[in-house]
Amino acid sequence: MPLMIGGGEGKPYIRFSPSINSWEMSTPDGRTEFTWDAPVVFDVHGLQLGWMRIDAQGRDWQPWPSLNQRAPSPGEEYKIGFKIDVVSNKLFGDEPTREFSANTFGPLQFISALYDACENAEEFKAGQVPVIKITGSKPVKVGKGNTRVPEFEIAKWVPRPDELVASDEGVTQSAAPAQAQAKPEPTPVVEDDEF
Repeated sequence: MPLMIGGGEGKPYIRFSPSINSWEMSTPDGRTEFTWDAPVVFDVHGLQLGWMRIDAQGRDWQPWPSLNQRAPSPGEEYKIGFKIDVVSNKLFGDEPTREFSANTFGPLQFISALYDACENAEEFKAGQVPVIKITGSKPVKVGKGNTRVPEFEIAKWVPRPDELVASDEGVTQSAAPAQAQAKPEPTPVVEDDEF
């Protein structure tokens, strides 16, 4: 496999471009557009909020201590952003775990709606993760401009895939107590071909 040399940590990623209503993923040859033809696990427990600057030099990410504790802004060029891991063997092939991050209105509205849909679910409190279907995007007027907000549905809940278990150090402080309080009953192993 070719080296993935580039900015940031070099972690494979996905991005949403509201202006062209397009999803892209990183590849050894650069970004490539993809279609949501399979559901994806979103690691909502590992969601991080923080300050993000995106410019010609790349991204600078300054995470907050927790979802409920905002850090002081490092500068006026930084905007509120998020970072979350997603997993799909079907969509992402050899790099099934990818990072989705952004600091623009459409993706922020999407991640906020996703978190709101999950945080009070019993499955979430038991430490399970949602399998999400992206169903499209809706146009939204923002000030004098327009953007798009991805739309989704929760297909089901599953135990944390092995790909996410290794990254548990990223579990948010606000989600961690719920995981510790409620241990889920053993569940059948999830087949990789489901997502």
